[in-house]
Amino acid sequence: MKILEHKEEFIIWRIRDAIALDPLVSMRKLQLVIQEKTGRYISDKYLAKLMRKIRTKTIFESDRKQLNERLTEVRERYRVLSENLLRTIYWDWTSLEKCGIQKPTEKERQSAIKLLAQMELALFKMELDVGAFENQQLSIRSIKARNILP
Repeated sequence: MKILEHKEEFIIWRIRDAIALDPLVSMRKLQLVIQEKTGRYISDKYLAKLMRKIRTKTIFESDRKQLNERLTEVRERYRVLSENLLRTIYWDWTSLEKCGIQKPTEKERQSAIKLLAQMELALFKMELDVGAFENQQLSIRSIKARNILP
């Protein structure tokens, strides 16, 4: 018998609550908790399937969180470096007064332009690799389809 999605989600949340309270909870104890909350018994096979779903989703969310934190750090560093390079590229007398940047030679300006372009491209490639532009649901489906996670 197929369980409706919203009911399955309810069961998943009850399992997550039980695991949060006792990370070493047994399958039998989880079955009793679900039976107590829903009034129905679920098989150990179905419970194992739900546990795999929970684990996969949790791993994916934690990996995504770590990637997003790292990406934020890199973007912040990029912002600081690009501001300094832009001061060199678009030098004026206020740059000398504010930051003490001497007037760059044309070769230095060209090098700064090239470096800024390379940094921009590297940041863009990193964002593409991380999947910053992808729909998260599509990513989860593709990971499940490829069986990347256990």
